[in-house]
Order: sequence, then C-alpha cells, then structure tokens
Amino acid sequence: MTGDPSTTPRTRGTATFTPLVVGVAFLIAIALRFTAPSPLWLDEALSLHIATGEAPLSDALRQDGHPALYYLVLGVWIDLFGESDAAARALSGVVAVATLPVLWLAARRHGHATAVATVLLAGSSPYLIRYATEVRMYALLVLLIALGWLALERAWEQPTTGPLLAVAAATAAALHTHYWSFYAVAAAGLIIASAGWRNRSQVRRCISILGAMAVGAVTFVPWLPVFVDQLRDTGTPWADRARPTEVFIETLQGIGGNNRFEGETLGILLAFLAVMGVFAVGAARDGEVRLRADVPLVVRLPVAAALLGLGIGSLVAIATAGAFEARYAAIAIPFILVLAGRGAAVLDRRARTVVIALMIVLGFAVSIDEARRTRSQGEEVAAAIDAGVAADDVVILCPDQVGPATTHYLESDVTRRAFPSGDGYTIDWRNYLDRATTTDPVGFADAALADAGDGAIWFVTGLGYRGLDQPCATVQAHLSSQRAGQQVVGLTDVFEGMYAIRFGAS
Repeated sequence: MTGDPSTTPRTRGTATFTPLVVGVAFLIAIALRFTAPSPLWLDEALSLHIATGEAPLSDALRQDGHPALYYLVLGVWIDLFGESDAAARALSGVVAVATLPVLWLAARRHGHATAVATVLLAGSSPYLIRYATEVRMYALLVLLIALGWLALERAWEQPTTGPLLAVAAATAAALHTHYWSFYAVAAAGLIIASAGWRNRSQVRRCISILGAMAVGAVTFVPWLPVFVDQLRDTGTPWADRARPTEVFIETLQGIGGNNRFEGETLGILLAFLAVMGVFAVGAARDGEVRLRADVPLVVRLPVAAALLGLGIGSLVAIATAGAFEARYAAIAIPFILVLAGRGAAVLDRRARTVVIALMIVLGFAVSIDEARRTRSQGEEVAAAIDAGVAADDVVILCPDQVGPATTHYLESDVTRRAFPSGDGYTIDWRNYLDRATTTDPVGFADAALADAGDGAIWFVTGLGYRGLDQPCATVQAHLSSQRAGQQVVGLTDVFEGMYAIRFGAS
C-alpha cells in the first residue's frame, strides 16, 4: 500500500534548520512533555485512584467506562516509580517521546523531507504535549495508532508471520486502551477490504491482514461482560450529544492546543498544511505549488484512516446521544501530522523553513502557556480543609466530580459524603444522571448534618456540571438555612474551579 515513489512530493532538500536549532527544539519538546506543575484534575486523579485502588480493576472500570490496559500499565509504573504527580504523569511523557521516532518511520515512506517536517511538527504539537503531561491514556493511544499504521503498512508489503503478529498485537493493544480505537480498527478494516475488492490479485494478502486484525480483536472477548455493562449503564453523562460541527471545531481546537486565538490559529494552519499534503504535487521552479485532482494511494491511505475513524466514531456518538471531546481525535492525530508534514514538504526550501519555524514557535508558545495554567483547585481546597478540620467534621463533595482531585490531596481522616453517592475518591458513572435527579438534595444535606452532629461541615462544590448545578445549589441552600457558613476557598477561573464553605458547629 506504499504507492509509486513518483507520486510523492518532489522536494529540493529539507528545511534549512541547523543541527543545533533542531537539537534545541527537541530538548524543549522533550522538556515540555515532562512539565506540568498544576495539581491533578478530575480525570487524572480518577485514573490514579482506579489504578491504585483496592477494588478489582474490572469492578472499578464497570463504574468508569474504559478498558483496562492503561490502568494495568499505570499500576506497574507506579509500583516502580511511586505515586507522586510527577511520577504518574511521567508514564505519558515517556510514551509521548517514544511516539516521535514512530511517526518518523511512518512519514519516511512519503520522503525524507516529509519525515523531518512531521517530526518537527509532532515535537512541538500542543496536542501531543498536553496529553504527554496527563495521567490519562491518550498519549498511549496515539502511540498505538501510529504503531498499528506501521504494522499494517509492513504487513501489506510482506504478509509474513512477524508483520502479521505485529498487526494483531497493535489491534489488541489499541482495543484494550480506548473504545474509540474500535472506529480506527473499523476504518483500517474497511481500507484493507476495499483494497482487496478493487484488486482481486491482492485478496489473499487482504485476508491475511484482516485475519491478523481479527486475532487481535478476539483478545477483547474476555472483557466483553464488562464492556456490555459499561455500554448499558455508563455512557457520557457529563456532556451533551455531539453535533457534526462540534466534532470538526473540537478537533481543530484540539490539534491547536486550546480554544483561544493562538490555539485556533495553529489548528487552522495544521489543517491547511494537511490539505496541501493531500493535493499538492510539489514545488515548481518558480516556487508555486502545483495541485492535482487525483490523490495518489500513498496519500489516500492516511486521509481515509483519519476521516473514516473520526467519521464512524462521530456518527455513532450522534446516533447514541454520546459526547465528543478533542482527546478522542487521538485516533486521527498521527495521520493528520503526517499529512501536514507532507504539506510542508512540498514547499520550496525557504518557504518550508519559514512555515515550520512559525509552527514550532507557535506550538511551543501555546504549550508553555497551557503548562503554566492551573488545571484544578483540588489541592488548594484540600489544604484548606486539612488546616482546620476536626475529627467530627464532615466533608461534602457536591457533585462527586470535585471529589477525586480533592481527596487525592486530602491528608485528614475525615468523613466524606459525595453527591449523588460515594465518598468522592472515585465516581460511579452508572446511570449517573438518573441517580442525580432522583437523589433528594435536602435529604442528602440532612443526613450529612446528622453525621456531623456538633462537628462542622465543609461543603466543596463547583459550577457547570451537567445536571448537578441545581441539586448542589439546593444542598448549599439547605445547609445555609441550618448553620452559618464562611467561605474558606474562593472560586477562581481555572479549568476545574471549585469553592469551599465551612458551616460551623450548630
């Protein structure tokens, strides 16, 4: 499936970056992948609590809605390097660094200039840097998608045991990392099947590759009971139904690093380069880029993989009232970056150098800006509680979604009650909105008052949680009607803002 070398862009050397400049850029890129001074936010703390919790992993993930591989790897990593924020995040950082040479290999078949441009764009990508600094599975998913792409390419060229086993392994690993990889695997299967349909001489080769993918998929069978429970009971209760335009805009903002002007500008530039990578042939002698209507096979493959994967996933989300978040675009990011690298490679040397330098500077600027932002007030709230809590006090976490980032830093052994259920250490997403709307907030507050007795109540909450703002406001109002309250932590404009009120003893 590599195509005729004559169809790749004609270039006249690579960008004129000196080894010193490239070396400094990569040092910055690597450093940023391990730079996240912010406290853990909800998803990160929840991942860590699941990986280190006492409950069996299958039971914990029945409540959370994810497959198990990342949590197993994280558990082993923590056993080796400890549970500190930096240690836990370093797993994603290491994975993200390992992704760069894989992208080089994937892009190299498009030409040396494309490989150089792709790795420079990937190294400075705010998307890849962001998920390199989170205790989440998305950096691992990007790596597995890139490895799967390489494995499929090599299996197509040489469908022998080794490459086919690599296809099976990459398929299995991706499926056990994130459920959106289902759509990436489906896209790959459709591409392979289409190749066999269009060229009957390749049918046996296609059957071998599809068989290897099927072997990888079979490893998911033991997890099916958990998956079925998740499918029936969890969903995405924290967000509204995805819309087609939302998928496009969220992806554009995601690859640019944020939804501010700088991130959106970078996202638009990357998308423009990717489109150029699809249609451009190369730089003419006068410096103008020539376009072509017939897209060569070597380019159609990453285009199909990106669009089919995201397209299938988006249609399923829309049909099932599911949500879409930019992080799900991890299944398409390797293809987008390679196409953008190809788009940069068709420019003449001077234009290519300017464009890539601009993208690197903008990417690092967005990444540094994001790295210095506080993601959660959980640590601040926990410190305030620890400074004044007494043995008989009760901590209310409303909604429970403010719980993981707070309890992660809370050192006091104090009674905790989370709305609609639990103690805030983890979250039970099963039938979440139904439980939130059927749990009586006044009764919940009265139960906490009874638990506290003569002790104080620490009420921790935030705003903007789907379906929870009104119940939590009711809990706060009822507590205010029973006791005098004093705000101990104020809400600030951060990603996961919170505030805390201490209601004194009656």
